[in-house]
Amino acid sequence: MEYRQFHCQADGCGRSFTRKEHLTRHERSHNSANLQTCHVCHRKFNRSDSLLRHLAKHGSVFKPNPSGRSKRACITCHAGKIKCDGNEKCSTCIKKGLECKYRAQDEIQSSASPVDGKESMIWQDSTSQRSSGKEQEQRSKSNKDMETFGTPTLQASASTETSKRGAFGNGNARPLPLASSSLFRAPNVPGLVDWAAVRIRTDSNAQNISPASGGELDLKLDTDSERYLELYYLHFHHRWPIFHRSSLADEDTITIVTLSMVVIGAWLEGSLEARKRALHLHEKLVAIIRPQLNNFTARDKFQDSLSACLCQAALLAIVFGLYSGRESILSKVLILRSMLVAVLRDVGFFDSNSVWVDEKPGYFLPLRLVKMNQRIMLAAYLFKIDTCLSLVHNQPAVLMSEELHYSLQPTYSLWNADGLPTWESRQSREPIFRSDTSLYNMINESASDSLLFREYPILIEDIQHYICAIQPSIWKLSDHGEYSNDCEISRVLQKDTLRRRLEVLKDRLDRIASQSSNNLQFTDDQFLPYRHYFGFDDQSLPGWQDSITARVKDLLFDTFILYNLFSLHLYAEIGTFSKIAKDQSLDPLREASERHGQLREQRQLHVRTWIGTPTARQALCHAVAILHAHQNSGPNLHDTQNIKNHTLEPMAYAALAVGALVVWAYSTFNKVGCETCFLGSRPNTFHVVELTNWTTACPQAAKKKETWIDMGSAIPVQLHGIELCKCNADLLTNLFRIYLPADWELANVIAPGLFSRQESLQAS
Repeated sequence: MEYRQFHCQADGCGRSFTRKEHLTRHERSHNSANLQTCHVCHRKFNRSDSLLRHLAKHGSVFKPNPSGRSKRACITCHAGKIKCDGNEKCSTCIKKGLECKYRAQDEIQSSASPVDGKESMIWQDSTSQRSSGKEQEQRSKSNKDMETFGTPTLQASASTETSKRGAFGNGNARPLPLASSSLFRAPNVPGLVDWAAVRIRTDSNAQNISPASGGELDLKLDTDSERYLELYYLHFHHRWPIFHRSSLADEDTITIVTLSMVVIGAWLEGSLEARKRALHLHEKLVAIIRPQLNNFTARDKFQDSLSACLCQAALLAIVFGLYSGRESILSKVLILRSMLVAVLRDVGFFDSNSVWVDEKPGYFLPLRLVKMNQRIMLAAYLFKIDTCLSLVHNQPAVLMSEELHYSLQPTYSLWNADGLPTWESRQSREPIFRSDTSLYNMINESASDSLLFREYPILIEDIQHYICAIQPSIWKLSDHGEYSNDCEISRVLQKDTLRRRLEVLKDRLDRIASQSSNNLQFTDDQFLPYRHYFGFDDQSLPGWQDSITARVKDLLFDTFILYNLFSLHLYAEIGTFSKIAKDQSLDPLREASERHGQLREQRQLHVRTWIGTPTARQALCHAVAILHAHQNSGPNLHDTQNIKNHTLEPMAYAALAVGALVVWAYSTFNKVGCETCFLGSRPNTFHVVELTNWTTACPQAAKKKETWIDMGSAIPVQLHGIELCKCNADLLTNLFRIYLPADWELANVIAPGLFSRQESLQAS
């Protein structure tokens, strides 16, 4: 191990280095006077090489010449191999009294280079406007001869640099044809940005716009924080792609954004020390966010006085509350969720008529799309976490799907493009319908199962949002009939409609999951183009495809769990079951209450009636499917790492708790007991049904399953050889408990007492 003898003396830093020059370079970062500013996006850097790497992401025309020389030389200086300053009349020719001339290609290069900040900025928005019929016909012809995927067709000086780099950092990209559906094709435009026409000017409102990463905090990135950020991108970012990764690529200080990312990464690391740090930093993060949200009014505007970074960090703090599973933390983030939604409503974030600063003419196209996608991502994933919190607490959602007027979120590949050349390549091949269709409209299309919805090639994240949109209807129909005046027949019909909606989405998910990922270049992906899940992957490394496949498998697993969880809430009244579980350990006051006694009897009678219905057997199938998924189809992202068990989506834990609650309720109040219940003399001996048999995809098994669901009320069932009866209830619950983290307290909120009884039994 290297001995680090040079230590930084700044207060609260504590970093050390093996070489003195490294310490000297680091110490400059503590002095704001040493910061260097990017003249394109105004980000600040403490090192010149970091600034140079950052400028390269804006395109080759913005990158300064490393040697400091002019990019052109006059004919006289070039012939004499003399340094030329590149002016219209260079100083050497003026001194010697010679005529100063340049070669034609140097004149072109000079006209393509950026000018000073007094000039205005011009760009060609080739993706925001639809072409004429003649242009579309030409583009459809050119789509047949698309270039190698990853080699964008840029104009002027950007084309050479891009062709050298390729799409993802290497020049070995191989031909990758697009999917057969025309909806996955994008026009083969001659370049999304005409770099030859770009001129830079300082925005007059730049001083009012918050920086991309939020305000700096009095913290520095240490070695542990950098490791936590790696874990964040490795295990979390593809599930909750809230931040634009390229905007945060060169951060070396902790901002409110990076602080929220460090909190998640530290929790995913799983060690006791890391989790203590995550809890401490989360408390500090919430203490920073809540007072700031309280100060905003309807006069403020999102991405102006209300920073997008503040809202993104608040969203990540809310998500952490679900990951931690702590009741005390979840209570705080529920309040934070309500505050964030209220503030965004006040500033017009959910108003489809709001006008944004990046919509003005002349705004740099890549930056405009980043800002637009920030709004899309914030709305989509705020809607998702709101639904998840509502399910866990069995409460109505705060955010309505009618407020989701934003278009469908960009693909993971586009949102995680490393640099402008890669972005241009991926943007030109983004599915064109995604920017033309709002999330709310697609939710309606999925509800009606229209032909349009069946033709759209949707992504896995879309299916998650469509499932989440069903939650308000399920909440009204399951435990909260007092909020509806519908008769029982109407409720049954509405539940059947929701069941068909879920089955349609499950069918789309199965088609994606059945797709083989063995193709090294992902060229035969019929239902889901795997290339939409490319990220910062280095294609020059062997096995780079494994990361893309792992992302897809993780999202498939999460969506499958979400589908089964929503089905459980549809087929079983989870709120009633939760109250029955809580009834098993009442305090003396409630135990003696006559009113509570009547309510307990009503709940138990309701469960006994439910057990004899086909919906109970449907619920059992979904509970077993959740257990089987955890036993056989867990996450595949870097399986060899010890922290795999800590990186599951928390809704997977919620699904385990709900599944255990359903199995426990069925077993406790089931009239068909096991042999032990009848002392070895069970009347009417039937063939016992093994529930795990229904998890196979065999057509014969599916037919037997449907028969059992319709007519199997009197047939005894078992799970892994354990019959579902009262004497086995705790043993059956333990099958689910072993996959739950011991510190995920929300399991006892969903199923009160079930898992604490298991722990006390094991302790005794």
